[in-house]
Order: sequence, then structure tokens, then C-alpha cells
Amino acid sequence: MGFDLNCIVGHVDEELICPICTDVLEEPVQSAECEHAFCRACIDKWMLQKQICPVDRSVLLTSHLVPVSRLMRNMLGRLKIKCTFAQSGCAQLVALEDFRTHVAACEHNPKSVVECSKGCGMKVPRDEMSRHNCVFELRERVEQLVKEASDLKQKQEDLETQNANQRRELELFQYYIAALRSTNPVLRNIGDQLDRYSLMQWGNGLRLATVHTWGSLISTPDTPMHLMVRDVLRASGCPMHMLNMMVDRCHEDRWPEGLMTLDDRRENQHRMTEYVARLVPGLVTGKPCVVVLAGDNGHMPENLRPSLGLVMIFVDGVDEMMHEALPDIDFV
Repeated sequence: MGFDLNCIVGHVDEELICPICTDVLEEPVQSAECEHAFCRACIDKWMLQKQICPVDRSVLLTSHLVPVSRLMRNMLGRLKIKCTFAQSGCAQLVALEDFRTHVAACEHNPKSVVECSKGCGMKVPRDEMSRHNCVFELRERVEQLVKEASDLKQKQEDLETQNANQRRELELFQYYIAALRSTNPVLRNIGDQLDRYSLMQWGNGLRLATVHTWGSLISTPDTPMHLMVRDVLRASGCPMHMLNMMVDRCHEDRWPEGLMTLDDRRENQHRMTEYVARLVPGLVTGKPCVVVLAGDNGHMPENLRPSLGLVMIFVDGVDEMMHEALPDIDFV
């Protein structure tokens, strides 16, 4: 595994010869006991079979192998070697440490990789260039990419199916927890606090919104609009166990007392501008949608304060707020 002795230029001292491969040492190591030196690859292969020095038969363990002396490294560093493809026209003499890199990239190496000169941009071994067919090779590459894309699509579909199954299991579990909470006041109180916290954790990742036109509020969305709200809430990361509750609260019947009728909203419009609202992705119809969370709106009067959160859909007049989000709030 060493450097071919016949390619070395000039005299080579005997101590620079590997006793196993009888070529010039490559990545040399030596025994700390007897100080005989070997190529790293040669001695590693030797010690798979025997645990003795190949020169004097003394005990040799892997722990005995150490780097060779600086003197020996300097002697190896002064040697020059001819390229493997010298007979093919390469006249370069290189240092031992650069030999492998040079051979791999040598312009006289028939296996060195070059870019196709016909314009397809593919890289092929030099000795295969004469047989290289751009159309055939590109067709094969396209077929390979199509197969990879198909495999990725199948994996994506499998993951989506898996996610859907897990989502259904979570919803069943959440219904079970909700049933327990309805029968136990202590669990109900703890659960309400956890719900509030979950909503704010989600809300902190949403952009703050500014509502310019409260008169464009849609207070009685129809069933298709409810379904669109569900989709955008799910897409924005709304906690799964809170999804149905938030969807229900996009209708005025489920809003706080001060928002339940048009007259109530007109009476309280001067306070509604104080709501902290967060923007979720718009509906497929292009209508903007915001969430108003209890954790953001503790400053609002009781008749306008949501118990956990509510959803508002607008015809227009909603923009992203341009300043920093509110700090996290601890609810526990």
C-alpha cells in the first residue's frame, strides 16, 4: 500500500522502505517497542492475522503503534515521485503527500472525471468520453429523478396518512379528557388554565394585526366559511384539542356579551379598537381572519373579554402590525 519504489526519483534510504509491501512508506507508523516502521494500511492488515512484528517477531499490539519520528517524516518529505501516468505524457514530479491527489486529477489519467464538452454538462470519466451519449445519459438521469420524486411523494402521502390517524387518536383522547373535566371542578379549573396557556403559546407565534375597519366584521359566517376557518386554524398550528372550540367561536352567538349583536358592537366600537388581535392565514376566499385571545386581552372590560379566545373574519381592513410582538405571559 506504499508508494511504488520504481517511481521515486533518486536514492531511497532503507529505513524508508515498508518491510511488508517493500515500497516507500505511506502514512507511516512505528512500533514503540522495536521502532520498526510500516505503512499504516499494511500493518493494520497484518495485525488482523498476527500480533507480532513482521521484522523481529516481537509482540506487537495496536497500542504499541505510534507516529514515526520527525527525522523520518522529514526524509519522506524530501522525496519526489513520478506520476503513475508518466509514460502517457505526464512529466510532473510531486511530493509524496500530494501524489494521490495529483494522480486522481491528472489530465493523463483515463479515469479522471471531466465535464462533457458537447454541452450537456454531465461529468464522465475521460476514457468514456468517446462513448458518451448526451441524450441517453440525460434521459437516464431524468428517469432517475422522476423515480426519486415519486418515492418522495409516496413517503409524503404515507406521512400525511400517519398524521391523520394520529390526529384522530388525539381528538378521541381530548374528548375523553373533556368528559372528565365536566364532572370534576378541580380538573376543570386546571384544564382551563392549561387551555389558556396552550392558546397563548400558539398565539405568540402569530403576527399581531391591526383592524382598520370594524364595520367589515362578518359576525354570522355560514357553514362553508366555518370549514375554511378550521383549515386556516389547523394550518397555523392551533392546538388540536382547542380547534373545535375556536371554530365555534367565529360566530357572534359564541362571542362575549358586548359583541353578540350589531347594536352591542356599535355601542362598544370605541373599545373594540383596544383589542389585541393576531393574524392567521387568510381564508381561501381572500378574507382576512384574526384571533382574539384571553391572554392578550386582560385589559378589556368583562363584557368584551373572551373566556379563552375567539375568531373574527373580515371583508377587508386588516393589516399586519409593524412593531414587535407582545412578551410571553405566564398563566400557571
